[in-house]
Amino acid sequence: PGNGLRMAKLQLTHLFASSVDEALGSCSEQAFCDGFNLPAEHAQVLARAHQQATDKLRGNALAELNLISDEHGVDAALGRLDSLKAERPLLPDGSRCLVAAPKESALMLSEAAQPARRRHVQAMRSALEQIDQENAELERQLAEQRAVLQAVTAEVGACSSTFQQTAEACEQWRDGLRAT
Repeated sequence: PGNGLRMAKLQLTHLFASSVDEALGSCSEQAFCDGFNLPAEHAQVLARAHQQATDKLRGNALAELNLISDEHGVDAALGRLDSLKAERPLLPDGSRCLVAAPKESALMLSEAAQPARRRHVQAMRSALEQIDQENAELERQLAEQRAVLQAVTAEVGACSSTFQQTAEACEQWRDGLRAT
């Protein structure tokens, strides 16, 4: 972990130093000297002043970077990153498992869930198909029972009519017996 911390700090310092050098290099010695419009015999003094100023600015900028890094705990943060990196699983080739960005992990989870989703959709389709088959069978049985119920209702109606006729005949007979 300590070795990774030193490497990260060196890379950060190098990147910052390169940026400072690029910014300071935007004004060349020649452009600096030309800006003063002085005789040529003063050019060497101006060139030396330019070099000293850029060296001092570079040194101050790097010192400021170190101060800001210390104030904001960059070393501790880089140490935590090294620890997290060391916690990643070691792959057979000796490298560490890559850490996915939040958007990548959401995509990876979505892709990993696809087979389960497909199985779930297939199971739901199968269940729906089974329910449709059971529903069709129940509708067929209901139609049969309706036919039976209609037949029984017609038979009960016929029996009721016969019963009514028989009851009327019995009352007539009884009335006829009383009259005699």
